[in-house]
Amino acid sequence: MDPLLRLSAGDLATRIRDRDVSPGEVLETHIRRLRQVNPALNAVAEEHFEQAREEAAVQTKILMDKDPAELPPFFGVPFTCKEMLAVRGMKSTAGAVHWREHRADKDASVYHRLRQAGANLLATTNVPELGFWFECENPVYGRTNNPYDPRRTCGGSSGGEGALIGAGASPMGLGSDIGGSIRMPAAFCGVFGHKPSNHLLPLTGHFPFSNEDFRNLRGERYPLTTTGFLSRSARDLAPLLRILKGPDGIDLETRDVNLRQAPRDPSRWRVLVCEDPIFHLSGRAEAPVRASVQKAARLFEQYGARMETFDERFFLRGVELWIDAVKATKDRSFQDLLNPNGPLHVGREIARSLFGRGQYSWPSLLTLLLEKWMVSSDERVGRSLRELARMKREFHRILGDDGLLLCPVHPRTAPRHRATLQGPFDFIGTGIFNALEVPATSIPMGFDDHQLPLAVQAVAAPFQDDLTIAAAEVLESAFGGWSPPSSL
Repeated sequence: MDPLLRLSAGDLATRIRDRDVSPGEVLETHIRRLRQVNPALNAVAEEHFEQAREEAAVQTKILMDKDPAELPPFFGVPFTCKEMLAVRGMKSTAGAVHWREHRADKDASVYHRLRQAGANLLATTNVPELGFWFECENPVYGRTNNPYDPRRTCGGSSGGEGALIGAGASPMGLGSDIGGSIRMPAAFCGVFGHKPSNHLLPLTGHFPFSNEDFRNLRGERYPLTTTGFLSRSARDLAPLLRILKGPDGIDLETRDVNLRQAPRDPSRWRVLVCEDPIFHLSGRAEAPVRASVQKAARLFEQYGARMETFDERFFLRGVELWIDAVKATKDRSFQDLLNPNGPLHVGREIARSLFGRGQYSWPSLLTLLLEKWMVSSDERVGRSLRELARMKREFHRILGDDGLLLCPVHPRTAPRHRATLQGPFDFIGTGIFNALEVPATSIPMGFDDHQLPLAVQAVAAPFQDDLTIAAAEVLESAFGGWSPPSSL
């Protein structure tokens, strides 16, 4: 593998500023790698190569004329972007047949900010249908495979991002997360993924919301979805957060927060450990996953952190609370988004799929069934929101300003394709933290006996994002972080 493909985005920017390598050389190296691995992965939704080459040529001229100190932080660095985040002129389909020809007419705010920081778009990346599953397959682009084992899923919904970054074809990428959609792909593909505190990054430009929608998306109606990012190095997480955070004047729920810089010395942290949280309807963590949490905890203990245990049953009703929190924010049903032309007969669509004539993915059909069967009354949703508010207050109190929770990202390493249908609520180990509106980072922790990536999740109180990022930096330094797949 070319040495440039192992560098962090920040190190690539430094090499470019020092004129050791040109923006064009960095870009072409990543294009070659992307073309090499994508036939096995199917992670790309739409290429942006020619526009990126034009941009790199312009950047090379700027580099010759400008003081390097005046260049933006990610000048000349390639990146990828989840297809559900708008890029003007490019497809914005969310992998759904009805939206197959839809193209964005403006840029998502986080995309615009990363471009303003000098980064250069390589491609947009694949998602599950409507982004509502933790695999990555849809009828528009097909299925994306895991770079460490193509028989397994890359995760979802930011699955194409996880696959390309894990394969070394992109140093960083933009994603989004409603129930683990950044953290599960990061964990399954061996890279870093950060879900910021809710209300920290604008959601503007995220499918299916128009700018006008944000006038009404306020308070309890505001989505649990957050925009965020994945990267091959923990050292890129803090700069990405600084660049992307803050109000944009459109998403009125985004806050202007001065984030506290966390100490990088773990002896100044409280570390709470929950290696196997218990949730109704979700599976228990497997031994290698529990061992990864223990491994991270032991390191922090060796570094002098104050260690505490965490009640494994604290999140017991997480699935029910997450479902009702999502329902409280929904102004459109999943079925309305899947087929705005009218109601679908789910049984008929399942029969069509069984005979190979279906136009919807199996996860979408399961989601339609769950939406139909798991009906919550307004009274139940209200009770759940009150219970969730109490849980938030207690969780925030327990963590305080210096508390870091270590727990699994997912009960298992990357499952085989469609195995997630057997455990549809196993996402809740990440989803609960969307409902609690706290920051969470997925951190690679080496490999299991089958050479599948392992990970740990670091969680902190609202707007203590830098603490989970500091944990990622310490663990990367100790254990090596991302290691590219040997088989690609």
